[in-house]
Amino acid sequence: MFAVLLGGIYSAYKHFSGLDPLKLDPQAALSELLVGKIPQSFLGVLSSTKVTRSLSDQINQKILGRQQNKEILEENPVEEKSSDLAFRFLLVADSHSDNVNLSKAINQANLDFPDLEFIIGLGDYTDVGTIDELKNAKKEFDNSSLRYFLIPGDHDLWNCRNRDLAPVACFNQVFGPAYQSFTFENFEFMLFNNSDNYMGFDGEQLEWITDELERTKTAELNGTFVFLHEPLYHPSSDHFMGRVEKELVSQAKAIILQLKAANVKKVFSGDIHYFSEYEEPETKLPMVTVGAMGIERNPQAPRFAVVSVFEDGSTEVEDVEIR
Repeated sequence: MFAVLLGGIYSAYKHFSGLDPLKLDPQAALSELLVGKIPQSFLGVLSSTKVTRSLSDQINQKILGRQQNKEILEENPVEEKSSDLAFRFLLVADSHSDNVNLSKAINQANLDFPDLEFIIGLGDYTDVGTIDELKNAKKEFDNSSLRYFLIPGDHDLWNCRNRDLAPVACFNQVFGPAYQSFTFENFEFMLFNNSDNYMGFDGEQLEWITDELERTKTAELNGTFVFLHEPLYHPSSDHFMGRVEKELVSQAKAIILQLKAANVKKVFSGDIHYFSEYEEPETKLPMVTVGAMGIERNPQAPRFAVVSVFEDGSTEVEDVEIR
């Protein structure tokens, strides 16, 4: 009876919060709780029963430029792949000027996964996006033996926006274009810039996205993957495109339909500071959010992700805690 109750509480919490309590870092969760960052749904679950209260103690590169369904897919059991491994790459996000952990993540990934081909960064390498902050983050990427491809996060735009410059100007000065695409081993990688919470995608980028997706439809590719800072949709987090400017929700939905029509295999994003895998409910488009490398505002221990890509276009995403 106790096991049934415990299982029910676990499932209910995971369903309504979008977080897996078994993956929460106790020290980080306590810190977030003390500053009021843990979701109210978590607090409700914790206070509802003594059971949970005790539980809580336990590259051909081309450069340019709530809903109420809160179900997150259960982790699938490990099973043998029928397709051969093509390559692996590293995904990092949300270091927020914690360059010690950024360096640790890159070094650990290189050590544990020596066959990594490149790094993709999903934004928020800084707290407020100053040139110095961006340059300090760039040093860590430059020190890596791996080629890297980066998009900005909303924090990386703050300083230039506050100086009445183009929001991406500081990022452009240090890292180059804010969106790009490249082809590797017959897979297409498309990095979109949706980090501007007020503008979303501008007209020029929307035209580029349409052209690129149309091109992939006729190319004989093994698959296409898309990367953004902010999720186009999330079943539980309120950090998704359109949370600041509500009209951007329709822009995100239109992009989702375009991605589905182009047979995009998977969409990766950061920003929510939590690892999750789920589907957009209308299109069944697979989506992944990558956990944060920084320790602040992080309900999990700092982490990164490694993506294994198989010849048939399938992927396995490994959520890795920084040691």
